[in-house]
Amino acid sequence: MEKPYRVARVLVLFTLASPLGLAWLPSERLPLGVDPTFQALLQSSFRQLSITLGATLALAMSITVALGYTSVLWQRFGRTGSSILKAVESVPAILAALFFYAPVSGYLARHSSDVSQIVSLVVFILAATLTMLPESVRGVAIPLGDLYQRKYSLSFRSYGFTKRRILAVLLASQTMRITLKRIAAGILLKTLVLDCSFGFIIQLGFGSYGTPAHTSPGALIAANRDALFEGGAPLLFWLPSLLLVTISTAFLLTLADRVEALS
Repeated sequence: MEKPYRVARVLVLFTLASPLGLAWLPSERLPLGVDPTFQALLQSSFRQLSITLGATLALAMSITVALGYTSVLWQRFGRTGSSILKAVESVPAILAALFFYAPVSGYLARHSSDVSQIVSLVVFILAATLTMLPESVRGVAIPLGDLYQRKYSLSFRSYGFTKRRILAVLLASQTMRITLKRIAAGILLKTLVLDCSFGFIIQLGFGSYGTPAHTSPGALIAANRDALFEGGAPLLFWLPSLLLVTISTAFLLTLADRVEALS
């Protein structure tokens, strides 16, 4: 009974997150019944969102695992790193993203849209990664340190394992794998919210100037907010909004998974 439930759950999650994949299909294979120009913008925004989510997840998880492991391995490093991450956490994510753009705003304004879009994407991924680290590193270091201190340290040491090897074994345990999955879902959800919020603000603040050139579903929603007024086409506003809701629901369901105790 458990296996069919897991299969059904995975299918539901993939279905909810499918807009990220469907955005890469050719337009003619994805009839949405909307204006072709709008459909092209819709697909483009969700393509960039998928790139942003994937790149931020890969970078943030790599740094998270490395810092979480090192924090438990060397306690002095962990205490110093914790103080730095607390300082980072005190800055709202949206402000951190805006601060990251300040040094490159002139460069973005002077270069072509293609170049500025790539630079903007890279800058945003770095900013998003930084804002994800405080909570995600804690999410790794605390349970990993708990496993080391309370359950496995003595038994592994009795076999001559070093602390470095013990932590490597514990990091690959079932409990930590489930923990990492939940951390990944949290990173994806927060990146999605930050990406769309930032895009919405940029669209409102910079309008047609497009500086920085940050394409996201949030910017598309902001650009079509007048579709809700009389004479507009509400679908242009609600379609990207509903797609974002389904993707967010997939991440929330993954985030809600309970962490089972390691037997």
